[in-house]
Amino acid sequence: MNAKIHIGVGLRAVTETEREKSSTNVLRLCNIEGKFIYIFEWEGRAADGRVLRDVVHRPTGIKVPTGNYYLCDNGYGNVGGFLTPYLGVRYHLKEWDRSTRGPQSPQELFNLRHASARNMIEQTFGLLKTRWGILRSPPYYLIRVQNQIIVAYCLLHNFIRMEMPDAPLELELPDEVDTSNDHIIDFMSTLDATPQWTSWRDELATNMYTEWICRR
Repeated sequence: MNAKIHIGVGLRAVTETEREKSSTNVLRLCNIEGKFIYIFEWEGRAADGRVLRDVVHRPTGIKVPTGNYYLCDNGYGNVGGFLTPYLGVRYHLKEWDRSTRGPQSPQELFNLRHASARNMIEQTFGLLKTRWGILRSPPYYLIRVQNQIIVAYCLLHNFIRMEMPDAPLELELPDEVDTSNDHIIDFMSTLDATPQWTSWRDELATNMYTEWICRR
């Protein structure tokens, strides 16, 4: 299995390739507790945006509560319910680590916080591979079996997160977040890039930057 990462904090797609070069695109959704909450398989050469659109429109697909969003990378597009970083603006944490200059604009601060949040899912996927070596190299199984292996280890990962939070590797991930007061029943039903959604991201970035400047 060759794992190629295509995502950000909340959403991630991994391409699993067999020796015959046939592949499947496995979309996995991770929450802020470091648990996998959705797994979906698609034909490997399908664009990430196409996979996401199909998943959202399925009866049992991803549901985004109105007023909420998932963080993802630009492969999925900045569409309703899925928030991407700004293109052409400094983003990766390593870029910030090498610089002594802090954010100089709302877009830079937004990208920095987006990358910081996405780092949690990177840790989650890194933990998955650290714990189970079979995920670090191409296994000699059919694609169908590989997909079952991936799902099984994601479920085991969730079980360990819930039942063994003090395990050495688990201590590297965030503690669970209380969501018992969440009672939202309305969900977004479309997946479109709209001026309103883009403007909302700009407003969010501006508000964060203004608050950050006032606290300095």
